[in-house]
Parts: sequence; structure tokens; C-alpha cells
Amino acid sequence: MINLQILQDIIIWFSQEPIVWIIAIYLVIINFLALVTMWWDKRRARNDGWRVSEATLLIMGFVGGAIGLIIGMFGFHHKTRKRAFQVVSIIGLVVSLLFYWIEFRAILWHLYFI
Repeated sequence: MINLQILQDIIIWFSQEPIVWIIAIYLVIINFLALVTMWWDKRRARNDGWRVSEATLLIMGFVGGAIGLIIGMFGFHHKTRKRAFQVVSIIGLVVSLLFYWIEFRAILWHLYFI
């Protein structure tokens, strides 16, 4: 059974800086969506169906979903022959890594000082 004091402490801890946790949840969700979008586009490419535009995929990479995009690219062997797409994806990864680093520092600061 969970002690109520521990539960209250957890709720207080999360409520101190909600934006830090909102951004962390956003990054997890956008990476998951980028991965699923790469899978969906690969599936549609095999079936000659409606495709997701490269611009949409690259934008997802630039707004924080680059890890999901890269994992999807190499995990599903999708868009691996397009060098321009790979280069722009790597640039998106660098931008995303900057977001991740800032978020990681914010979480560490939050855990250390609160």
C-alpha cells in the first residue's frame, strides 16, 4: 500500500515546476509520433497509398522528434537512400539534442534545488 505522505510529496514535487514536466512529456510524445509516422509512411510506400510528405517528417524532427525520426528511418529502412533527407534529419537531430540538453538541465536543476 502506498503511504499517503509519499503520494502527497510526489504531487507537490511535480507541481513545483509543471512546465519542466510538460516539456518532458511533449518530447516523449513527439518522438513517439515521429516513429509512428515513419512506420506509417513506410507502410503506405509498400502499398502505393497516400504518403506523408518529407516536409512533415522533417518538421517533426526539428521540433523535438529527431530521435524517433532517426530510429524510424533506420529501424524501418525508410528514406535511407535519400542523402538530402538524411542530412536534414541529422541537422534536426542536432537541434533536438539542444532541446534535450536544455530540458535535461532543467530537470536536474529542479531535482537538485527543489
